[in-house]
Amino acid sequence: MQNTETEHTFKDYNLNSELLKGLDKAGFSKPSPIQELTIKPILEGKDIFAQAETGSGKTGSFAIPILEDLAQHKEEFGDLNGEPLYLVLSPTRELAQQTDKVFKEFGEHMGITTVCLIGGESIQKQKELLSKNPHVLVGTPGRIKDLLGQKSTSLSKCKGVVFDEADRLFDMGFQKDVEDILGQAPADRQLIMVSATSNQEVLRLAYKFRSHPVELRINTDDLLVDNIDHKVAIISSKEKMPLMVNILREHQDTYAIVFCNTQIQTHVVAEWLRRLGFPAKPISGALSQNKRTRLMQEFRDKEVTILVCTDVAARGLDIKDVNLVINYDLPQDASNYVHRIGRTGRAGKEGQAISLCGYEDCENLDAIYEYIDSKIPKMDLTDVDFAQDIGRRPRVDKRTLKVVEDSREREPRQKRSQTDRKDAPKKDNKKREDRKRAEKPEHKDFEIESYDFDQAQAAALKHFDVQDKDLLASKVLEEGKRKFFIFGPKLKKFRFYTKPLKRLVLPFLIETVKLSKLDLYVSVHQGRGSLDIVFKGKDLGLLLTNRKQLLRSFETLTQVYLQDKLRSSKGLRINASVEQQKDDKQKEEDLVQLVEKTKARVKQTRRPVVLKRSLNPAERRIIHKSLEGSAFKSESLGEGRMKKIKISQAK
Repeated sequence: MQNTETEHTFKDYNLNSELLKGLDKAGFSKPSPIQELTIKPILEGKDIFAQAETGSGKTGSFAIPILEDLAQHKEEFGDLNGEPLYLVLSPTRELAQQTDKVFKEFGEHMGITTVCLIGGESIQKQKELLSKNPHVLVGTPGRIKDLLGQKSTSLSKCKGVVFDEADRLFDMGFQKDVEDILGQAPADRQLIMVSATSNQEVLRLAYKFRSHPVELRINTDDLLVDNIDHKVAIISSKEKMPLMVNILREHQDTYAIVFCNTQIQTHVVAEWLRRLGFPAKPISGALSQNKRTRLMQEFRDKEVTILVCTDVAARGLDIKDVNLVINYDLPQDASNYVHRIGRTGRAGKEGQAISLCGYEDCENLDAIYEYIDSKIPKMDLTDVDFAQDIGRRPRVDKRTLKVVEDSREREPRQKRSQTDRKDAPKKDNKKREDRKRAEKPEHKDFEIESYDFDQAQAAALKHFDVQDKDLLASKVLEEGKRKFFIFGPKLKKFRFYTKPLKRLVLPFLIETVKLSKLDLYVSVHQGRGSLDIVFKGKDLGLLLTNRKQLLRSFETLTQVYLQDKLRSSKGLRINASVEQQKDDKQKEEDLVQLVEKTKARVKQTRRPVVLKRSLNPAERRIIHKSLEGSAFKSESLGEGRMKKIKISQAK
């Protein structure tokens, strides 16, 4: 695992006491390697080009020294008249909002003001904010250029300009805007450029404006963070969704970002996942800024745990605890591969990234191999790795990006006249009969005369389309003459019939539950063309966690088991469920009540209390959220899906 801390602390830099408080409150005590490299030269007024991998703390590498400089010279600034001292240019609106938040969080008690200026929001409100003389502007090039053009702000007093994710600014076509903006700043302003990858165009622009930056680099030999396990699946385009659904179902406590290359693909994939029961939402440049901001906040708050997006979210966003990144489409720009998978494995935590490479995407894969100078391990896949219940691909309007109801699902069945039915092709009737047989296995009694029971049984197995002899019961209806007059077997008339499937399935399920060491009771009910499996017992919570993954697994196991017994089992519907439990609202109320009792106990004993029962992720989330903003804190204990929670007083 990569070392993300240094031996020094922020106190070693003699930083402003209020800035140290802000850093401590945000949970930062030691600088990251890139921050250790940049703080001193920036405070000395040097131009720098800092390159470090994704998730290394680049935002803090310039925010901390800028705040310190503002604190040191605050009295010298006087009346700013809407002319900021520092300007930070960000390639995306989301990154600008995040950077603005970092400035506000670190400098909360310093009396230093920051304004975020991005497109998609009211320019009039932004002008009003500028009139309050902010010290730092953070924004996207387009909106900054507009406000400069309307004389709403000026860079005449600007001490420094920051290019955040400098290479991305140029990749997204902002070079001309950046040049125009930089041309309005004083010639002796400081130039601070930070990026995850090197870009000669950025350095050439610096030289054009008579800047010769000090180049500071950390771990540039390895573009990928060590603790990201990344793999690629070589599959067809039609297999992407079945594989992704199976991956998401297998991952415990999934907190994931799914990347697509186009806006419409983003909305289609998100809607598809939503229909399959996943808490997924799309974010793309086509959405209004208010909606994008709200969605990002929902994702940070983990109200949405699967974010489907274009590369708008690939750069610079520091979203904690993302444990899975899926490239539904391989990025067309090889450098974006590094930035996408860098959304996981942050701050030293483990992360996983899986890329779904359709055969038409292979040209992009070769470019990625060349860029990262290594191969990506390939996944070994079998049929069981692909979900079978993904349903129909949703339709999304290309212009509005709204879901279009499928007319095939919506259109009511039309009645046909007797003449129509009479003239209907027999081929269609045959199809209907075949479909009916597939939906309901044949159980009609079968009678046969034979001298040999094994031969009669083989004929019955073929008739009933089953493979397991245990599924058949039989009895002798009549006995006739012997085969060879006075010796040999008698001719017998046998009647064969199938036993109820539940008698076959129930022992299998009971044994499976025992082997799983689950405290569950199971019953099976056979309906027309279906088997209903009902569980009850203490471990029902395990069946319902992670989007009912274990419950669905019992359905799959039963289906596979019957495939060896009943050839026509494909048409048999298998439904697993649990006995009626308390509704979600009642569960939440019970958990909140438990928290209140535990808080009282903690307050009385002044000691932490560990809840006796292990809780699933959904239950833990309720407890964590109920304690937010209170004088108490909660902590999950143990490994795996089911964990206990410790509640203690916050310091």
